[in-house]
Amino acid sequence: MIQNFFSGLYELFLGRPIPANFTNDYREVVFPNTGLMLFIITLSIVIIYYYVLNRAMSTGLYKPKHWVMFLILNAIIAFIIPVMQVTGNEIETHSYTYMFAFVNVIYSLILFFVFSILLKRGSVQAWTTPMKWPNKK
Repeated sequence: MIQNFFSGLYELFLGRPIPANFTNDYREVVFPNTGLMLFIITLSIVIIYYYVLNRAMSTGLYKPKHWVMFLILNAIIAFIIPVMQVTGNEIETHSYTYMFAFVNVIYSLILFFVFSILLKRGSVQAWTTPMKWPNKK
C-alpha cells in the first residue's frame, strides 16, 4: 500500500522510471524509502523549529527569515535523499534521477508548509511564523 501510494505520487509528475529495467527497483524500494524519509525528516525539522528552538530553548528564531532558512535546509535534504537512494540501490544516475530529486523538493516545500500550519500553535515565540493565520486562541 505504501509502495503504491509513493509510486503514484512520484510517477504523477515523473512518469515511469527510466531506464525501464529499474522500474521495479524504483517502485518497490526507492519511491517508498524516499517518501517515508521525506515525511519523517520534514516533520522532524518542523518540530525542532517550533518546539525545540522556539519553545523549549526560546532562541528567538521566530522571524519569517528564520523559518525560510529551515525551509531551505529541508529542501536541500529533500534533494539529496533521492539521489542517495538511487545511487545506493545501484541504479543509473541521469536526468530522471535529478527530476525525481526536484519533485521531492517540491513535495518537501508543501509538506513543510502544511506541518508548519498544523504545529505552530504549540510554539511560544513562533506561533505567527510563517503567517498569523490561523490565529492563536
